[in-house]
Amino acid sequence: MSRWKALALLLISACKTVPVTPRSVLEALAASPSAHLDGVPLALGNAVTLNREDFVYDAKLSNDGKRAAVSRLGMKSFHVSLHDAVTGARASDTAINPLEFDVDALEFSPDGKLVAAVSRDGALRLYDTATGTLSSQWLTEEPLVSVAWNASGSLLAVGSAKGLVTVVSFPQLEHVDETRAHADEVRALAFTPSGELVSGSWDQRLVMLQVGEVPAAREVRAHVTKKNGLVTFRAVLDRSASATLALDQRAPMVVVKPALAQAAGIDALALTETVRVPTAFGDQVAKVARNRQLSVKNLTFSGIDVAVCEACVPPDAQGVFGGPLLSALQLAFDDAAGEMVISAKADAANVSLSSGRSLIVARSYTMPAPVNDFALDASGTIAGVAFSETKSERTKAVYDREKKGEVEPAREWDCGARVSLSDGKVLEKKFGHRGVVASAAVSPDGKTLVTGGWDKKIILHGATDAVDDKSGWAVRRVRFSRDGRWIVAAAWTPQNPLGDHQSDPSARVFEVIYGPDALVK
Repeated sequence: MSRWKALALLLISACKTVPVTPRSVLEALAASPSAHLDGVPLALGNAVTLNREDFVYDAKLSNDGKRAAVSRLGMKSFHVSLHDAVTGARASDTAINPLEFDVDALEFSPDGKLVAAVSRDGALRLYDTATGTLSSQWLTEEPLVSVAWNASGSLLAVGSAKGLVTVVSFPQLEHVDETRAHADEVRALAFTPSGELVSGSWDQRLVMLQVGEVPAAREVRAHVTKKNGLVTFRAVLDRSASATLALDQRAPMVVVKPALAQAAGIDALALTETVRVPTAFGDQVAKVARNRQLSVKNLTFSGIDVAVCEACVPPDAQGVFGGPLLSALQLAFDDAAGEMVISAKADAANVSLSSGRSLIVARSYTMPAPVNDFALDASGTIAGVAFSETKSERTKAVYDREKKGEVEPAREWDCGARVSLSDGKVLEKKFGHRGVVASAAVSPDGKTLVTGGWDKKIILHGATDAVDDKSGWAVRRVRFSRDGRWIVAAAWTPQNPLGDHQSDPSARVFEVIYGPDALVK
């Protein structure tokens, strides 16, 4: 290329006008804090980078757009980091659980004071956004992969990798009700403004659920494992430590291993009372902690005694559920579902089973492909859905194809779509990705889709599609801000062990550019 031709191209590029949203539109939006933009975006604007070092699993914005939360895989554990969404500066960074338990989803509370994080260790954790510290937590026996707050902030919904949808009250964090709405992972959850709960899954269904005023059934269904003659299930000790307990009629009380006692805040060394616990190797002397609490979902035992003894507990469990507690219950086994149905006897003391409210399926839509992700518009009537003909599950076959540089063929249902929640109909499909479309969201006005895929692309599907392909690897999440002015995106990025460890961007906030015809509603 000649010097003059190169100079001409440089001058042409320098004269290009970078689009910006008109000041009048932004001023109108700023004057109406609860409003959102209505109109077709023109482009993706500048991006603020939040992270460029880690695998990022999720990134979300607070309702006011000022804060961003990121779940990232660190060197030794998962972290939830909080950022200034305007500058990208990290305000806090909290290690929350071991490496083997992915933190799949985050969500800010409506008032922005808390961020909820769910992970595959079965924990819902709430973090104070001012300090990054753990505020409270709720534990269950199933791996959790999705979370949502309702508009008032009084309810949280969590979805499991086994299809269970559970609603929990806030701030009490008490079990309200649950239903196994799906046959596969609950990939996304969202409450509509009217209070309906929407769930989407790899089982190719979108389900509309309602939290009714009718009391829930007076029973608890707990997943059980039968192995080596033991029946085990999950329970929570003192609202702080989740554990696998084995049923054993011979035990005089609940018996736990020292590690579990420590996790629940019991100082075994300070205990003075003892009890004899029968085992296969003869009686063992165990220390006793008085006035503890044990819960199985919304079934709670209060004021119970707990023995601490390593040798009294079978190897495949962390504790034993003893005779006195068993005698207060009626148990039945649903072998087809792999669950134990628990109800309290009428004369049982120190046992409460909160009725809560019922979670019922109002409508269920069978979709043409697995649902990898979705988000709702401001009205709660349109969902932006990420579909793929193969679910967004990282397998060896996927890694092998990527390692070889194989380009996925174009498929009919590897796409983003706008879906009507009144009847489940697909209103519009948008393409542009090769392979899995992992995430999708719709703008607050319900008109525009943004999608992210394993092909490293983020696509804003407007009048002219805006494409960003600077993510280091698979895009995990894309979301519009509540007002439609921003898009936050999360991706995995190859970690760089050298120098400053900086790699390709893995969490960013993009400005969305609108034209002068955009409205504020």
